[in-house]
Amino acid sequence: MLETLKNPRILLAFGGVFLAGSAWAFPWDIDMVDSRAFRAYEWAMLSPIPEGAVQRPSGAVERARGVGGYQNDYIAPLDRNGANVEAMVNPYEVGEKTVAQGKKLFQTTCAPCHGIEGKGGGPVTHNDPAKNIRRFQVPAPMLSGEGAVTAIRSDGYIYGTIRNGGSLMPKYGASLTDQERWSIVAYIRTLDGATYAPPAAAAPDAAAATTSAPAAAPATTKGKTP
Repeated sequence: MLETLKNPRILLAFGGVFLAGSAWAFPWDIDMVDSRAFRAYEWAMLSPIPEGAVQRPSGAVERARGVGGYQNDYIAPLDRNGANVEAMVNPYEVGEKTVAQGKKLFQTTCAPCHGIEGKGGGPVTHNDPAKNIRRFQVPAPMLSGEGAVTAIRSDGYIYGTIRNGGSLMPKYGASLTDQERWSIVAYIRTLDGATYAPPAAAAPDAAAATTSAPAAAPATTKGKTP
C-alpha cells in the first residue's frame, strides 16, 4: 500500500479527486442552488430598474435583418388598427409547405393559449372552476369555430398581433421570422370559421342621395323689346 502511495501518478489522481470534491467551497463556483428563479415575464416587470442597466431608448431605430430575417434587437411599434396594417397582404407564396409550416409553428407557439384547434382551452389559459383550475383570468380569443374573431380580422391585423402582441398577448416578433409569422396567418385561415369576411360598405343615405332638380334658368330678354 505504501509503495502504491509513493507513485506520483496515484498521488496526483488523489489530489485531483480532493480538489474536485472541494470546488463548491470556492467563490467562483456557481451552483444552481444559488440561482434565482423568475416567473414568465417577471423580468420585464421588475421595478425599479437596477442601477447601471442599459435601457433601449423609446423609438429606437428598427434593426431589421432583411426580408424574412429575425429582428431580435428591436421590434418597432406597429398599430394593428392602422389603415396601412389593415391593407397588408402576405408577400410570400402560400402553398402546402407554407401551411404545414404555419401549422407546426401554431401548435408550438399559439396552441398553449389558443388551443390546438384554435378554439381556446390551451394549457396556459385553461380555466375550470368546477375543478378549481384558474390559470388565467381572461380566456384566449377563439381563432376558429363559431364566433371566431379571425372572421372579422384582416390578415394584416392578425400578422400585426403576432408581431407586436395585443392587450394581453405577448409579441413574437423577435422569435419568429417575417415569413414564419405570415405562415401562421396562412394556416389560421384554413381553420373552421376563420375565413375573413370584410365588413360590408355602408349604404349611402337615401335622403342624401336624392338631390333636388336644378332650378330652371331665367328667360333671357336680350335683343327683345320689353
